[in-house]
Amino acid sequence: MLGCATPFVRLRSALVTPGCHDTPVPSHASDYRFLLLIIPPVFILLLAIGLFEFSSNITVNNFHSLTNWLMHPASETSEQPFNATHFLVEVKSRYIWLTTVVLALVAGIYAFILCAMIIYQCHSRSRLWVVTSVGIVFALSGVAFIWALDETHTLYRAIFGFSYDNLRQAGPQRIGEHLLRYVMVVVSIVNVQALIVPVVALLAACSTLAPPISGQPDPKFYASQMKRLKEVLTAASAILVSGILHMGAWLRWPAALVADKAGQEAVLGAALAITLFWGVTFTLMLVATYLPAALLLARRAEAQLLERSPTATEPDPDQWLKDNGLFLSLQDHFPQFGLILAPLLASPLSSLLVAPLTPTG
Repeated sequence: MLGCATPFVRLRSALVTPGCHDTPVPSHASDYRFLLLIIPPVFILLLAIGLFEFSSNITVNNFHSLTNWLMHPASETSEQPFNATHFLVEVKSRYIWLTTVVLALVAGIYAFILCAMIIYQCHSRSRLWVVTSVGIVFALSGVAFIWALDETHTLYRAIFGFSYDNLRQAGPQRIGEHLLRYVMVVVSIVNVQALIVPVVALLAACSTLAPPISGQPDPKFYASQMKRLKEVLTAASAILVSGILHMGAWLRWPAALVADKAGQEAVLGAALAITLFWGVTFTLMLVATYLPAALLLARRAEAQLLERSPTATEPDPDQWLKDNGLFLSLQDHFPQFGLILAPLLASPLSSLLVAPLTPTG
């Protein structure tokens, strides 16, 4: 070992740690890993810019006509090819929908990475292949199911077809062909992600119940798995809430194209009912996933603690469970119960995004 034998080694050690120690020196590349933090915000920015740039339906001529009409409505009304007020209301609804698209895509990517890491940490290589295979089968089945949907299916007509057909029938002056194609691509991407990411999240939740890769499980192992389960719940709640918000904004967008006030209210009411249905469904899915897994982890940890020989140094089992997040009570799991209810609460929240349908609402 060179230790402090040369001035070069002394200089390099001084730059890494104070004094002269035989500690490993980080590689040149690792010194700049902190710059990787730039990637997530830049990705979100580029995603938002791309979505915003390609969503426009107003040409340069229409833009000047619109601003001229707003400043001189009386003199320009007869020459105006469309109603500027209605156009701006539709623009508002469109960009609120795009806001939910950005939220859904970013939440989906976050959840996918987090849950994939948890799956990787919980399994050996052989078991990881099995879990990955199961995930691929479920994901491909979901994509095939969506691909097979057409007008004969209520799911297609009530969620995608209703809004898309209304946008298509609004006419090229309000919703052009290029915007329709753009909308089809964006919604398809959101739908595919909405099928794949929940599968990964579900497998991550299942993975928290898997036995350890090596050795025997102990209470600390179950505490670690409970922490991972809570992380999965947070990620799953995020993607389901963003999905409900996106669904609500998508279903309410056509209301901005309806001139009749009663027709607008009918569209908004139908959108609320549909999002409420799926909000309840998603909440029940979270209940059915989180509570059984949390209960099993808590019971297994409690059994391990009770098997130990009681000594003066051993902590009280209930207190240990509380300190490590394994004691199941409303008080100790209040944040998790809030996450479980979040998809249900997101349904009425989505109705506030575009209502009332007025230029200032």
